[in-house]
Amino acid sequence: MKWSVRACAASILVGLGLSAVVGWAEEYNPPVAPASQDGQQAIGGFKVPDGVNVQLFAAEPMVANPVVFGIDHRGKVYVCETFRQQKGVEDNRSHMSWLLDDLSLQTVDDRIAMFRKHLGDKVSDYTKEHDRLRLIQDTNGDGVADHATVFAEGFNAIEDGTGAGVLIHNGDVFYTCIPKLWKLRDSDGDGKADVKEAMADGFGVRVAFRGHDMHGLQLGPDGRLYFSIGDRGYHVTNQEGQLLARPDTGAVFRCDLDGSHLEVFALGLRNPQELAFDDFGNLFTGDNNSDSGDKARWVYVVEGGDAGWRMYYQYLPDRGPWNREHTWHPYREDAATTAVQPASTIPPIVNVADGPSGLVYYPGTGLPKRYKGHFFLADFRGTAGNSGVRSFAMEPHGASFKLVDSHWYLEHILATDVDFTPDGRMMVSDWVDGWNGPNKGRLYTFTDSASQGEATRQVAKRLAEGLSATPAPEVVQLMGHADRRVRQLAQFELAQRKDLATLVQLLTTDQPQLAQIHAVWALWQMGRAGSSVNPAVITALSSKDAEVRAQAAKVAGELKLQAAEAPLIQMVLAGSAREQFFAAISLGHMQSNTAISSLVDLLAANQDNDPMLRHAAVMGLTGAADHMAVKQHATDNSRSIRLGVLLAMRRWQDPEIALFLSDRDPDLVVEAARAIHDLPIAEAMPALAALADSPLSEDALLRRVMNANFRLGEVAGAQRIANLASSKTLPDALRLEAVAELMAWDNPPVLDRVTNQHRPLTVRDATLVRGAVRSALASLLAGTNQVRTEGVKLAAKYGITEVGPELAKLLADPKQTSKVRVESLKALSALKSPLLNSAVDTGLKDTDPSLRSEARRLLAGTDPDRALIELTAVLLQGTPGEQQSAVRVLASLKSKAAEMVLATQLKSLAIGKLAPEVELDLMEAVEALQSKALEAALSEYLQTRPQNDVLAAHRECISGGDAERGREVFFGNAAASCRRCHMVGGQGGAVGPDLSAVGKGKPRLEHLESILLPNAKIAKGFETVVLITDDGLVYTGVLREETPEVVKLMAATGEVISVPTKKIEERARGKSGMPEDAAKGINKRDLRDLVEYLSQQVTPADPEKH
Repeated sequence: MKWSVRACAASILVGLGLSAVVGWAEEYNPPVAPASQDGQQAIGGFKVPDGVNVQLFAAEPMVANPVVFGIDHRGKVYVCETFRQQKGVEDNRSHMSWLLDDLSLQTVDDRIAMFRKHLGDKVSDYTKEHDRLRLIQDTNGDGVADHATVFAEGFNAIEDGTGAGVLIHNGDVFYTCIPKLWKLRDSDGDGKADVKEAMADGFGVRVAFRGHDMHGLQLGPDGRLYFSIGDRGYHVTNQEGQLLARPDTGAVFRCDLDGSHLEVFALGLRNPQELAFDDFGNLFTGDNNSDSGDKARWVYVVEGGDAGWRMYYQYLPDRGPWNREHTWHPYREDAATTAVQPASTIPPIVNVADGPSGLVYYPGTGLPKRYKGHFFLADFRGTAGNSGVRSFAMEPHGASFKLVDSHWYLEHILATDVDFTPDGRMMVSDWVDGWNGPNKGRLYTFTDSASQGEATRQVAKRLAEGLSATPAPEVVQLMGHADRRVRQLAQFELAQRKDLATLVQLLTTDQPQLAQIHAVWALWQMGRAGSSVNPAVITALSSKDAEVRAQAAKVAGELKLQAAEAPLIQMVLAGSAREQFFAAISLGHMQSNTAISSLVDLLAANQDNDPMLRHAAVMGLTGAADHMAVKQHATDNSRSIRLGVLLAMRRWQDPEIALFLSDRDPDLVVEAARAIHDLPIAEAMPALAALADSPLSEDALLRRVMNANFRLGEVAGAQRIANLASSKTLPDALRLEAVAELMAWDNPPVLDRVTNQHRPLTVRDATLVRGAVRSALASLLAGTNQVRTEGVKLAAKYGITEVGPELAKLLADPKQTSKVRVESLKALSALKSPLLNSAVDTGLKDTDPSLRSEARRLLAGTDPDRALIELTAVLLQGTPGEQQSAVRVLASLKSKAAEMVLATQLKSLAIGKLAPEVELDLMEAVEALQSKALEAALSEYLQTRPQNDVLAAHRECISGGDAERGREVFFGNAAASCRRCHMVGGQGGAVGPDLSAVGKGKPRLEHLESILLPNAKIAKGFETVVLITDDGLVYTGVLREETPEVVKLMAATGEVISVPTKKIEERARGKSGMPEDAAKGINKRDLRDLVEYLSQQVTPADPEKH
């Protein structure tokens, strides 16, 4: 399909499937910052390895808001610039009213319809700003860019996302911008694309989080295009007519260079921003964490792999199965992980970085020998001071890898991407500061001088000239070149020439290992293009080199070479772990039934010690044509074999997987429950629900068993849930979940109780479950305080009047918690108990302020006049909490007398005599009452506050909050996302300051200021400063201390520099990593509660908990 942003004539060409020449109706001119010395001055703050020279390649206005960049073989730099952040590229944390709709979306068209529903005509605002692709060149070779053009723009449709991926190959520029995969070309050499072709469409079904884009473009060893998408999902029909649809997760795709044969390579990722292949064709990504105390992950991306993330987990306070079941932890990291981690997922190799962004594998020239085999990962953490580029390598570990030599390569730069120029210099893009795009941007090069020379110059020359005119013997020699880019160029050239004889010679003579591996990959390309390469691949399967054999095994399966079946089976039985891995997957591609017994033997021998070998064996079994032959092993004595069969049946979504619900190994029972419940497999759901009749204890299993009963909605299921709620042997968390399901029985939520997936149920008859509820109440009311509190609520909801006397006893018992007593009083009211009046009288006289407040609220409903007297009195002498409740109750009376009392309170507010804890409640009460007189009085008071002063406009949020609710805001409020960057008590993120003791000696106003105005005062150790002295010297570092006489900075080298204040002529500082609109998504009540919570944090962090 061809697309053009020029309407009319170009659109007709589009409809006919013809190439469309691109043109834009008017030039787009975004507000880019002017040129300055800032980019040059920032270099002083970078921490770089010894011997590395830093050069500013380009800066604003030549480049702005660089998300990612690509470098072609001639050194031209293509930069993805974004100008639509929060101006069309949205984040549903800023639109929480959309959330339920967003979670229900299945297609991009659904998303467009949702935008129109919520925004109406304002949706057109989303088209005002563009994302674009910028071409930047150094035309005179001095290492500094001197020419720039807008290569492509017009990416501003309502549905468009961030342009976040670019790859240049043979003059084609591939570009990913939700919802499309684009191929662009400049056919006349003017630096602007004149052909724009959409090769695939339908990516980015949901809004989800900003930054969870379509990205990661890489050229695979097979000559295919690989790319990724964050957890915004996809609903794409490929060119062959196959629908690829997963609206709920991130994935890695691959396709041919014309967009054909698009397929999902791996899924279950959250936000794999970049991909990178190593020298051996292994694919890796850094995947972001979910801001819930989990850690970012370094993932080996394997064919058919599922990393376990689902987008809807994000909106559960504890992220549901993701955290509860240790899905994000490395395999068998500890006993807890071993006990609960799902076997159906591919665990990460290691947890590393906080904001994994750009990623590149060292090509082989330009750096010291240490970096052979190393990756470089941009770690974007919101501020330059704690961001940079990490480096590490992978060391083989079974069929997988382990991390080695992990360290910071560059520090103190807000890097979004990293790559290498043709001549071996590292290039890094600098976002400058913040999260939304400052309309600035820089590209820097980092040159290891000692590693530059003839070798790097020759690489640049080879890449620029290509190999189309190079004789075959010379191309063969280049297959073993030190630089992978040259090797790949040689490989592609031989594949293009279909030079089978040369490739066979490479494989059958004494050649470097990498040369032979590239020869196997060239055969892969040729075979996929239709050439007959079978004998050559079979030859490679018997190579003396185990890695060459492993690569040949991968190719044989992809090409479905039936002649390879026997050697592949032998490889499964007796090969290295790498050979076994690729051979097992390949046998699945070949739908081999003969291999089933060997794959089963592999499972038994592995004993689940290597999750990658288990995955490969499962892939082999999944691909087998004869499913019955596989299922015959479902009762094998080996636990590992049974588990492998179970996982294959999960992939088939076979209802007979329910057989494993009675397996003798409890872990397999849980694994079967996950498959049945989470996929779901509807036919097996009744069998899962029936497990409630057996003694169970595992959290992951019980939650799914209870929810199966809840979803099926049968009376017998309600009784099972009630029985579990009654169980004194279960932990409170599970008993409370059972009670919650009974509470929600008649009006079920649209989101699944375990996974949070959008799975609506119909309204049901509450009377059908009253008997089940009644049977559980005695046990619930005798439970722990939490269980008892929820049991009281349950009795009230279902009208179980006979528990009235028991509720009255709980109310009158001062040993009960305040919550139990308050809920008991509420329940007596809901049940219309004859004991209510005496209970209210008891409550009014009690020493518990919360109980007294509730009694007054109920009195207002039965005796408003008496209540008015009580409420007026409490405003004079009650506790702040009672006064807060009193003004809310007064508003509910909606009487002239109540209005007069509130008017008096407003006068107290105006003269500064109202308790500060009550200010917000009074304002809300006035709003609720809708009295014009009160509203006028309040408006008059608000006008006396300093205008355009954010703090003054929120002074009512300083005092009176609820710390418990504030903790929920901190850890559970998706819009606030506090835990994304901050820790309290060892929980949360490590990007920003630890707030465990933030309340110690700090006034409440400062807490409010830090939330509303994060740049007003930046925490010590997080503020980056640039100082220019009167003698022209520039100092850059992190502010450590400041007095009237001196400013002390911590330089990138670790040295503390003291600069006399009187010598400072200019001063600039970086912004806080905390978004300026961080408080946008929370209301004033939540803000007040958050301030209260922070003010109570006075215990310094325990380092052992980090």
